[in-house]
Amino acid sequence: MARILVVDDDPDILETLSYAFVQEGHAVAVESDGRAALAAARRQPPELAVLDVMLPGLNGYEVSRLLKEDMHRRRIAPFPVLLVTARRVAAGERQRFLAAWSRADATIWKPYDLGVFLCRVRSLLAPAAAVCAGEPS
Repeated sequence: MARILVVDDDPDILETLSYAFVQEGHAVAVESDGRAALAAARRQPPELAVLDVMLPGLNGYEVSRLLKEDMHRRRIAPFPVLLVTARRVAAGERQRFLAAWSRADATIWKPYDLGVFLCRVRSLLAPAAAVCAGEPS
């Protein structure tokens, strides 16, 4: 299956997501801060990066933007980025700005349903194959 980079500064979330992804058959690498995540993804690009927004060092928006710039310049192989955040952005315009600035492929908000989360991951890894029931648009 896929190699997934999971980045969060909460050890419980890292453990939960890692376990869930391994159960789905994926290989998982974990990091707990933005700078380490950026270095890990540049060293060995994953097939998907799951980034918490609030990280020490560099935040998830910054890591995503830098990785997407590396992909654009063909320094690393392209892969989707999924941002995970508890920070709801009230204004639609601000949300669109952050998505455009970070260049992330998708965002999922905490608290999340793990089944919906996993389906979202499947849809990013194989867009034509996954249909996620109960996923907000």
